[in-house]
Amino acid sequence: MVFNWVKIFVAVARAKSFSKAAEQLFVSQPTVTSNIKKLEDELGVLLFHRSNKNITLTEGGAIFYPYAVELINVYENAEYSLTGHKKSVEGKLELYASTIPEQYLLPLAVKGFKERFPLVDITIRHYASEGVLEKVLGGFINLGFVGAKKPCDSLEYIDFYRDRLVLITPPHKVLPKNPIHITELVGEDIILREEGSGTKSLFENALRKNKLNMTMFGSQIIVESLAAIKKMVALGLGLSFVPYIAIQAEIKSGQLKMYEIDDLDLERNYSLVYTKNRHLSPIEKKFKDFISNRQWQ
Repeated sequence: MVFNWVKIFVAVARAKSFSKAAEQLFVSQPTVTSNIKKLEDELGVLLFHRSNKNITLTEGGAIFYPYAVELINVYENAEYSLTGHKKSVEGKLELYASTIPEQYLLPLAVKGFKERFPLVDITIRHYASEGVLEKVLGGFINLGFVGAKKPCDSLEYIDFYRDRLVLITPPHKVLPKNPIHITELVGEDIILREEGSGTKSLFENALRKNKLNMTMFGSQIIVESLAAIKKMVALGLGLSFVPYIAIQAEIKSGQLKMYEIDDLDLERNYSLVYTKNRHLSPIEKKFKDFISNRQWQ
């Protein structure tokens, strides 16, 4: 197996395109197609579905992908150990993140990292926490940012920011006190994040510990977008529980009102997640260390 075939395979898998991978690698598309064919012939497995407009991995390709990334990372670590001190850090960094890290935590972190390593190209993809964990476990990504953890021996977490959920209401709605008890919200309409969201999991678990569940509320609206939730609450469509970091501007401007809940534990950590048994690339290692050492609060 030629190592360059593996690099081309990973580039095509990430770009979901033979032509885009060729552009990124500064080679011709026929060269990419030819090398992928050679790799498939050697492995005896079809790696890509070519019938769709977007190239997608076959079952065999999905199995091979994490091994291919591992091979590249091992090689890059060896190369960096030999020559890293002689050249600048450059390359690509791909991150998966749930809503709050993506929108409120990573922008500042990426700014600081880019100031230190300006030649690194960064891609951030959005998934709910559950989806991020699945991608990390499946070997499709090495670094993820989540607001909910999954107990698993092969996963390692670095907690880097602590926050809490707060109740938000439209500005015209007045509750009897602040903080309030959760049972004072019986029958209220509520707007929730989707399944797989760390915010929803935290809230449901907190209710469960108090022997309560979602049936205590009135009608429910499920929304994937945090921005849409805030807008709907402001319009009076219902109440919601959202991370405090996400609503500070709206509270200050008077678009929303905020209440604390004194009988639910709604605190949580946001975490960087990766696997214990997989090699990180030199750039991924530097970003992991940067997140670990950064002062967040």
